[in-house]
Amino acid sequence: LAPADPTLTPTPSPTPAPTLAPIDPNLPPTPSPTLAPTLAPADPTLAPMPSPTLVPTLAPADPTSEPTLSPTPAPTLAPADPDVEHGPPPMPKEWITGTWTTGYWDCCKPSCSWPGKGNVSKPARSCDAKTGDAISDPEVPSVCFGGTAASCPDTAPFVINGSLSMGFAAAAVSGGHGLTGDANCGQCFELRFTSQVHPNGKWGGAHADLVGKTMIVQVNNIGYDVTGEHSFDIQIPGAGQGAFTRGCALQFMGFDSADFDCSTNYGGCKDKAGCAKLPNSLQPGCMWRFDWYHWLEDGSRSNNPYVDFRRVRCPSQLTDISGSVPLDDDAFPAVDLDSST
Repeated sequence: LAPADPTLTPTPSPTPAPTLAPIDPNLPPTPSPTLAPTLAPADPTLAPMPSPTLVPTLAPADPTSEPTLSPTPAPTLAPADPDVEHGPPPMPKEWITGTWTTGYWDCCKPSCSWPGKGNVSKPARSCDAKTGDAISDPEVPSVCFGGTAASCPDTAPFVINGSLSMGFAAAAVSGGHGLTGDANCGQCFELRFTSQVHPNGKWGGAHADLVGKTMIVQVNNIGYDVTGEHSFDIQIPGAGQGAFTRGCALQFMGFDSADFDCSTNYGGCKDKAGCAKLPNSLQPGCMWRFDWYHWLEDGSRSNNPYVDFRRVRCPSQLTDISGSVPLDDDAFPAVDLDSST
């Protein structure tokens, strides 16, 4: 080395960097110290946050009471009137206009003779096809379907006086006239024959001598094929068996099916002479069709006549035959039979 210059300040020796003790590989690493969390300073313009335990809680809603938190109360239904009967709407008491009628007699057990039909004291009566006796068991099958229950011959129409008759009928199940089906079982209706004719060809309707006459019928059957403006299918012997052509020959042994409607299943016998082919118990009802109802008297009328009708209280002349009385009958007007002359 060159010799030190005696005129220069000596250069201090550098300070060595501190040395760390060697890491003992047998010791676990020392974790970094955990710092306590620091909270941001509170903003003096904000309201202090409430403690979580101080947040109010609502009691669970009582399912039996209306909610009280909503400003609009829940809708409530008017209480049911215990005097109002549920089910089909009741028949109006005013006259229903513009419907037409037909006739039939098929000897089958009437639909209203089965249990559970209508609001009545008991089902309509049916008769034993072999003995003619009234059947007390409403579950006996129809003669038209292998059973022994049949229509009773006394459900044929009968005359009260020159302007009033009574009888039984099947009611329609559809249309705008208020008849609905099973609910009509046992109900009685006053039919008033009008001069209206059928619009498609201007045919049929009531004979002039039938117009203005009335008939009270009790519903003992339901016509599932009676629809539209067609309201009632009146039970009239000889008026046609329709689709069920076996029952009458089974109920009245020794007669052919053709004897019961002059071989015309739809429309039946065209003249009074055809009634002589029927069993004796059915002949008066068949002749009623020509004597009082004036069926085809002038070649075209009466033929499926139009009627106005309204529900009325059932007269005893009908309920004594059917054995069935509507339980709401007192709500409907009684027909003054003395004034119907």
